[in-house]
Amino acid sequence: MGRRALLRGAGSIAIALPFLPELMPRTARAQDMLPMRLFTMSFGLGIEHDMQLEELNGPLASFTPFVGKTAFFRNVDGGPLAAAGTPHFSTSASLFTGVPQQDGGSGYHAGGPSMEIVAKQALHPNGVPNVSVPELSAGLWSRTGADSQFTRQWNPDGSPGARPERRPTRVFDAIFGGYEPPLTGDPEPQELVRRHVNRSVLDSVMDQYSALVSDRTGLGSESKARIENHLAALRDAENRLAPTEGSMPLGDCTVPGTPTDPSGYSFYDAASGPTGAGAPAIEWSVAESAMQLIGQIMAIGVSCDLLRFGSHIMVGGGGHVRFMGNYNALGTSLDFTSLFDNGTPHDKIVHQYDGAAIRIYQHFVIKQLTHFLAALDGITEVNGQTALDNSLVLIGTEYGKNHDAAHSLHAVVGGGGRFNPGWYDQALIPSDVYHQSLAAYGIDSGIPARWAAYAPTEISGFRNT
Repeated sequence: MGRRALLRGAGSIAIALPFLPELMPRTARAQDMLPMRLFTMSFGLGIEHDMQLEELNGPLASFTPFVGKTAFFRNVDGGPLAAAGTPHFSTSASLFTGVPQQDGGSGYHAGGPSMEIVAKQALHPNGVPNVSVPELSAGLWSRTGADSQFTRQWNPDGSPGARPERRPTRVFDAIFGGYEPPLTGDPEPQELVRRHVNRSVLDSVMDQYSALVSDRTGLGSESKARIENHLAALRDAENRLAPTEGSMPLGDCTVPGTPTDPSGYSFYDAASGPTGAGAPAIEWSVAESAMQLIGQIMAIGVSCDLLRFGSHIMVGGGGHVRFMGNYNALGTSLDFTSLFDNGTPHDKIVHQYDGAAIRIYQHFVIKQLTHFLAALDGITEVNGQTALDNSLVLIGTEYGKNHDAAHSLHAVVGGGGRFNPGWYDQALIPSDVYHQSLAAYGIDSGIPARWAAYAPTEISGFRNT
């Protein structure tokens, strides 16, 4: 069996399997066979220093399951990397690049590539082999201005990468190849029925699956269980993408339409959104459903080795999304509906500064990023560690308290044992965190040395040497 084992179905359908011990060359160590993966994760508006000092008793409470594999940096000053432009634009393009953005005449583009692109280029200068999506950006956001307000993935020349994909169905299609090309015109009923019968990418590979887990293949019980869990997770993602509306009656049967995303999120495809009372509104529970599903799909892609580099975003710079419903956290309840009925979090609780509301709101926002971490941490790989342990995740935001770039929270999760978890209060700038993280993998971050002059180049106790 080759290193990349696939279950092949009808047409072009192929399902990659997770790493299995039986796929490894006998002389290879499992750790050496696992590829380097790097994901950035960001949230908007920031979290003030006093709330960071609460550690897991405040907005960061959702990190509790990952505290043993996370390094938190509470004294990161993004000010030295700020550039011309209005708030959010002036700092957002330095997030995960470590250098100031280009001037306003270039559309507030970044001054260089984001760190996952740096790693991809360093490790795979000729392209990532056998990977369906070299990099992927996904999450929920609503833009109000320049690309730097929502884009966190930047190309080598500083131009923006693809906009973060908000539809879970499209994230699924990007990683797993989709179902079939979309129908055009007025399709025959028989074609709709055929697509309904064969709509699952898993249904067409079940014969191969049965053969693979039979006694004839020699796979151990642990590998068989890993395959079963892997396909069960993929089936669960498919089921959650199952149609809930738009069915088309055909004679005595009802053929579902194309897979749908969690309903109630009307701006999946909006190129831009207004601020204030006209900003898009969404029930917080629907947003959480979408983020859970996106995180689950991306994690399965990682376990298949179909996805190694990516960007995951929640709300973006400025936080111009009006969440609805009562949200309960940290022993209190916050009525998002009344709070954001005629304005966004940016306008109603940050500019007007309502610390108690910010505390609960940021708990909700940060929690949405941890769904991806949880999905990665639920996948055990061939070295006995989880997919989260074996990945490098950089987390950051554009501000600390109320548009002040000082004390902007950063964190590093995973890293394959290269880093020591804990809470770090050393004075740093964002490029220090990025440079140290990539250097542990033998990768030059590409950050000009002059930006290391603002703070010590070594983070005391961070690297596990």
